[in-house]
Amino acid sequence: MQRKRPTIADVAHAAGVSIGTVSNFINDTAVVKDTTRERIQKAISDLMYRPSAFARSLPGHAPRRPRDLEGLPRLLVVGRVSVDFLCRVDVLPHRDDRITARHIEKALGGPAANLAVAAAGIGAPFALDVELATAVGDDPESDWALAELSKLGVHALPIRRTFNNRLSQAIVIIELNGSRTIISEPFELSEFDLTANMDVQAEARPACLHIEGFHYESMIGSIDRFHQAGWKVSLHSAGLPRSSRTPDAFVEMVKRVDLTFINDVMLREIFDLRTPLATMIQQIRDTLVRIKQRGTVVLTLGEFGAVVFPRSGGPQIEVPALPVDRVDATGAGDSFAGIFLGLWLHGASLEEAARYAAIGGSLTTTAEGAQGHVANFEELNAALTPNKTMAADKAIDHTAPDTNSERISAKHRRRGQEIVQ
Repeated sequence: MQRKRPTIADVAHAAGVSIGTVSNFINDTAVVKDTTRERIQKAISDLMYRPSAFARSLPGHAPRRPRDLEGLPRLLVVGRVSVDFLCRVDVLPHRDDRITARHIEKALGGPAANLAVAAAGIGAPFALDVELATAVGDDPESDWALAELSKLGVHALPIRRTFNNRLSQAIVIIELNGSRTIISEPFELSEFDLTANMDVQAEARPACLHIEGFHYESMIGSIDRFHQAGWKVSLHSAGLPRSSRTPDAFVEMVKRVDLTFINDVMLREIFDLRTPLATMIQQIRDTLVRIKQRGTVVLTLGEFGAVVFPRSGGPQIEVPALPVDRVDATGAGDSFAGIFLGLWLHGASLEEAARYAAIGGSLTTTAEGAQGHVANFEELNAALTPNKTMAADKAIDHTAPDTNSERISAKHRRRGQEIVQ
């Protein structure tokens, strides 16, 4: 017979204190005497009590935010956190194959969590107050994920339970060349969830709402309300619904969002482009300059860097990636976006933000797992200087014959429908 999970009331009874005192101890919302703390801690240990991850997110139960975060730019990321099971294999198996992985490891993942961790990891002088609005369950994995996020400087806001009341899971199959295949469970955060759990207010500091493409259509109302409160809004196109992958829908999206991150594979799909990379970039630029009052668009190109199309319509900005030995490409795009947002919210130029982001995205690929390598500003800055000297060699040559651009485009086409997340 399965043992009933102990409650906060059970802890209070065992410790001889009120439920409110136990709540204050768990959430650090009031001073608790040392002798009382010891009794509560013993009761928690004896009963093997785990505070519900979801209950800790309810009004009145959230821990107090550290005072040293109050003056920092605020980044609220909305989307998935998951437990990833990383499987390294020589090559992706065929149907009906049975293979042995070199290893299977557990790691924290999810596109939104990856981005939030990358943004929080930068540190001074571009430190942020980072929050993650997400869905978790009432299981040990959810508690583990929230604790890991806290260690990494991300304050989690569980705004709903997952459909199966446990942390979302994903299987990441990594090949020796760093390519990966991701199999994940369904995950949704509806418009109702976000607005029901948040009182959107104007901020005296820079503030940005970041959403995943998965949730774009269901959160259009939220985008408008955050804008009305003076917030910026950014979006990562990974998981964008098929109904939004049309030229007209794309135009409306970049008009609605202040900063859009999108990779070349998805842009080719949206505009049905089969031209060489350099030609494709020019076609996208020609399209964007005709859109009035749009936001900035950042086109990520994986190992070839990124191109920024400023909202002003000024010259595009091209930045190279850092040449690295790629181990796992998972989360490179998430890290790029998180680091870019960190600098952008501190007022850095688009070029500076993109250069640091390209470095960080590259470094992410040097370790297994989307959060296997989280770079701080000191590391990013150290890698940036030598990378600038290689920028000319790595830049896209717009005057070269199409054979050179075609070689690059062919490499991207071989990635199939892979979308760097």
